[in-house]
Amino acid sequence: MDFINLYITRPKKNVDEDLAEIVATFRELLKRGETRVKLINYHQGLPLCYPATIVGVENGMIDLDIHPQQAVAIQRDRYTFIRCDAFSHAIGAHVQYINVRKRAATLMRFFYADIMAEKRSALRLVLNPATDAAFETPEGKVSGKLIDLSTGGATVMTEHAPEIPERAEFKLQFMLPNIIQNTHTIAATPALYLGTTEQGGSYLIRCVITPDKNLEQQISQYLFQRQVEIIRDLKDESL
Repeated sequence: MDFINLYITRPKKNVDEDLAEIVATFRELLKRGETRVKLINYHQGLPLCYPATIVGVENGMIDLDIHPQQAVAIQRDRYTFIRCDAFSHAIGAHVQYINVRKRAATLMRFFYADIMAEKRSALRLVLNPATDAAFETPEGKVSGKLIDLSTGGATVMTEHAPEIPERAEFKLQFMLPNIIQNTHTIAATPALYLGTTEQGGSYLIRCVITPDKNLEQQISQYLFQRQVEIIRDLKDESL
């Protein structure tokens, strides 16, 4: 899940002054011995929130002791958010150094942010691997890959940007995995088009879905299986 899609910036002054203020606050917290913060990641869409300890502040960067599973997520995603009572907003941070075995991270390039992923009403997880998906537009059938899913929304990646009327309604068809049985089921649900975003030469078609009760239950079952799979993978990698 792309870091930039998880937040919106909330600048107080400008990039440089906000950065200086954030670092100065962390330095003061360290001096007072108030070193506990929380780190938040959305690894494959799954929210991870673990405590961390500030152990150093130098040259515009902070050194942290972190949770082993969070270390794996940070190593893979190269970002994290920081929650701390000293700040009215979350702090976004990029990664300068990460060592999973030592459970250590050095963060830099801080900024104030609102975490938009926190405002979602339903858990949305990345499918790995993505599955086949298709829907109809006035131009005809569009085929792509379902890359993330919740009980209320989905994103389909396509190679070309289809012409879709604003707020268009269509039927979305996709292959829904069953991880335990290693099978796929053909699923279909009404969908409402929200927008298209270009990413890496592909196009992400975002939509709201309204599955019937049976499909909603199947999606919920898959999301539970996927959570277990993600957590097991993080644990195995952190050993």
